[in-house]
Amino acid sequence: MFKVLVFLKRKPGMSRKEFRAYYETRHTALIAEVAPPPGTYRRNYLMIGDATNVGAEDLDFDAVTEMEFADRGEYGRWFAALTAPGSRERLEADESSFIDRQKFRVCVVEVEE
Repeated sequence: MFKVLVFLKRKPGMSRKEFRAYYETRHTALIAEVAPPPGTYRRNYLMIGDATNVGAEDLDFDAVTEMEFADRGEYGRWFAALTAPGSRERLEADESSFIDRQKFRVCVVEVEE
């Protein structure tokens, strides 16, 4: 398995509710339109104000997206579809509607079972 985490911060001036609604209804549909679906495509949203959170006010992201692929090759094909001419421009334009690109982070992680 090849797992990628994406840390997203909402655009300044956008509420958490607006950010989540846009991501769930518009951006995920666009991703599905331009690339084959990953094995896992899960969006996780911070629960601001939850007593369990420690230091959440210092975090510079509002959501963590998990994507899992069978292997690096599958990820490469998915990424190539996202960055193909036409797709890249559409995704960048859409992301500028709801994401603070200065805080955009992508990390490959190892999973221990």
